[in-house]
Amino acid sequence: MSPRARKSGTHTRGTRPSRPAGQRKRTQGRGSTPGRARPKVRREEAPALDRSRLDELSEQPLPTTRSAGEWSSRRLLVPSHPLHIVMVGWEWPPNHTGGLGVHSYELCKELTKLGHRITFLTPFPGPFTPVEGVTFRYPGGPVSGVPAPFPAAYWSGGTPDSPFWNATDGYNVWVEQLDGVDDADVVHVHDWFGTVGGAALARRLRRPLVMTVHSTEYDRSLGHPWDHILEREQVGIRAATRVIAVSRHLRQQLIDRYHADPRKVRVIYNAVRPTERLAQIDPHRRVVLFVGRLAAMKGVDTFLRAAGRVAAQFPDVLFVIAGEGSEYSRLLHLTAALGIGDQVMFLGKVSDEERELLLAGASVFVLPSVVEPFGIAALEAMAAGVPAIISKTSGVAEITSGVFRVDFWDVDEFASRIAELLEYPTLRRAMGEQGRWEALREGWPERARETVSVYVEATGGSDHR
Repeated sequence: MSPRARKSGTHTRGTRPSRPAGQRKRTQGRGSTPGRARPKVRREEAPALDRSRLDELSEQPLPTTRSAGEWSSRRLLVPSHPLHIVMVGWEWPPNHTGGLGVHSYELCKELTKLGHRITFLTPFPGPFTPVEGVTFRYPGGPVSGVPAPFPAAYWSGGTPDSPFWNATDGYNVWVEQLDGVDDADVVHVHDWFGTVGGAALARRLRRPLVMTVHSTEYDRSLGHPWDHILEREQVGIRAATRVIAVSRHLRQQLIDRYHADPRKVRVIYNAVRPTERLAQIDPHRRVVLFVGRLAAMKGVDTFLRAAGRVAAQFPDVLFVIAGEGSEYSRLLHLTAALGIGDQVMFLGKVSDEERELLLAGASVFVLPSVVEPFGIAALEAMAAGVPAIISKTSGVAEITSGVFRVDFWDVDEFASRIAELLEYPTLRRAMGEQGRWEALREGWPERARETVSVYVEATGGSDHR
């Protein structure tokens, strides 16, 4: 069966690829309606799961060799020897389109500083930003005679006959049959791309599988998921000895929607690194900034509607949107309809250096996501000292008190908070200082140690060598 050709899964307006023959209808959550809906998270429980359909893709999970304690009260564990980690990834800098590549790079960088060794698997041949201690491996040549045009992780295009899906399946077969990693201690897979191959490799090596979930198909599609991707997510969650979620909200969703055992799901937040490029680029031009993909789940239309309410009051303010995506055309038309085209700038995709300069010159950062498993862009803004306004659904809201939290649908409240920060520089400065301290008090070194502790839990602390 063939899913749609994209990872982000955002619900886009306009035409969509027709469903291939044999593709089952998209499922819709109980009580959900097309468009936006307020996310609902129930208290922790793990209902019974009908696993008959998943048996086609995955065997029984690896046995857990260590009893799982509650995620919130665990102490960090230290392995008895340097670990060899086989990490099943997708993107890696300099070629990445979202937080997945950044997360992989920063995490691996810190894991190797701790003395661990990583074999990083990706479908792309590079180039790769080098990290000492990381070996990159990728499939060589076409898979099953079909070219392998692997797109970026957040690609939203594709057609029913796209060879991408054959290539993705081929990537999983390649991962399963990977040689030269018999001395691995743990297999760590990110998101749904390599779950089938990663689970099979872990079974063959008789090593534990750890899965990091950065977002779910329910979130990426705003409640209109494709079964094929859901099944691949479920394969990883079911087979993994430990599952890492990037927020408590996401953890609860894994329990509610995917029937994950609460005892094996851990929360490890994302982080940022401090930057030295904080000089103001134009102190006479105030900037209200959004950075992210132009996707329905990001709520950029809310950003524009809020801008429409305050633009006339602050004629010197420029509302800057940095990012690209399938919503660009619709957002451009919305800007024109709101009559604020002279105060809105669409920059398209920006480099890391350009993003740092934008943050250095911004007065306010806004992240109005409908759903946001974490929201690393907001954390980057906070680290740069920019006061942030974020939606209550953002995972980053769980680790900070130095931001304004707003319901994603409340345009008036977003507008009011933007105006408040623009009007009162003392408040802006105080929130910026508080946010920066909260963003930088813990970083990737701490996240790497937490991840190693999960590895030790998954292996039971045993030495395979």
